[in-house]
Amino acid sequence: MNVHSTRKRIEILTTLALACIITLGCSPKGVVIEKKEKKIETEISPTIEQSVEGNIKTIETVLKLELNGPDEQYIQLVNAAMDGTEDQGSVKQKEDEMRLTSYMKKKYLPYFSEDGLSRTESVGMLFQYQSFYTFEEEYQLRLLSSEVKQSEIDTASNQYLIKATVEFSTPGEEPSQHELEGKAIFSTKEGKIGYFQLGQKDQTLSKKILELGGGE
Repeated sequence: MNVHSTRKRIEILTTLALACIITLGCSPKGVVIEKKEKKIETEISPTIEQSVEGNIKTIETVLKLELNGPDEQYIQLVNAAMDGTEDQGSVKQKEDEMRLTSYMKKKYLPYFSEDGLSRTESVGMLFQYQSFYTFEEEYQLRLLSSEVKQSEIDTASNQYLIKATVEFSTPGEEPSQHELEGKAIFSTKEGKIGYFQLGQKDQTLSKKILELGGGE
């Protein structure tokens, strides 16, 4: 894949990045009677713990979806959408793009809010390690380990920090391991991911992806 086609793919898959506005929960005002306060704490604490555990499991699921590949169905759909770039606005191209959008929603909407999914897609945080692949080259991307921790800052309790290690391999080459870091912020209103960011400590994985796809 040359640089020109790579740019076309980015144009198809990304739109203007949206500003990320996360509303954090505010503490209740006023003083609560001691006995009542203790009762409330007893009632809500298990819910909070379950929510944190559930959020961590949600992020871990997204990491498994994102960092294991190839996703052959996605590759087929994105290549079909790319094939229509010379005839923009045609019925076929619109149908291909709708199939791609539908697949992405089916895969990720159980874990993302509508706005969160649109925002994450617009900044290229989904399928970012599979976007340039064709079946002309074989590869495997495998999630080896991950660590997700809730922020220790009280006012950012809906934010989670991510660390992950992936293995990238192609025939005839030694597998290589790569460290990734990121964060996820949950919508306090919907209880789903409203912001998701994942990136590399260095650019070696991206370079391998571009080389495999024929980029420079």
